Amino acid sequence: METKRARHWWVLLLLAGLFLGPLVLKAVQEGWFEPRLPLELNNQPALVFFTLSRGCECQMTVVAHAEAQLAAWEFPVQRPFRVIRVDFNRRPDLAQQYGVARAPALVLLDDSGQVVWKQDVGLSDDAPLDLDLAEIWIETLVQKP
Repeated sequence: METKRARHWWVLLLLAGLFLGPLVLKAVQEGWFEPRLPLELNNQPALVFFTLSRGCECQMTVVAHAEAQLAAWEFPVQRPFRVIRVDFNRRPDLAQQYGVARAPALVLLDDSGQVVWKQDVGLSDDAPLDLDLAEIWIETLVQKP
């Protein structure tokens, strides 16, 4: 009788592990337990690049093209200016805060963290980011007294 009861407990524990294991793994992979800290701007303007770590093949192709655009971009500003990468999947709170509905996207923030310019609609699949327009906005922002 005692071994039968112990066997039932082991079966229940196994079933609970089979159910909870994937849920815990997903929670860790998606950053459910990571703190939702605000962006550290240090009183400097920044360009926030919303990217994706996972998605369908077509989404990831567009993201790869956006990443390549940023990697080849010759940054137009001489003074300190940061490009901050944010994973849209892991930080939906920041996407919501800045009104970003999809990635890839660019959000230009002034030194107080206010949105100056935003691009969250891609130009094309091969060149989704409008870096020419971003440069104009950045130059305008950093030239302010």
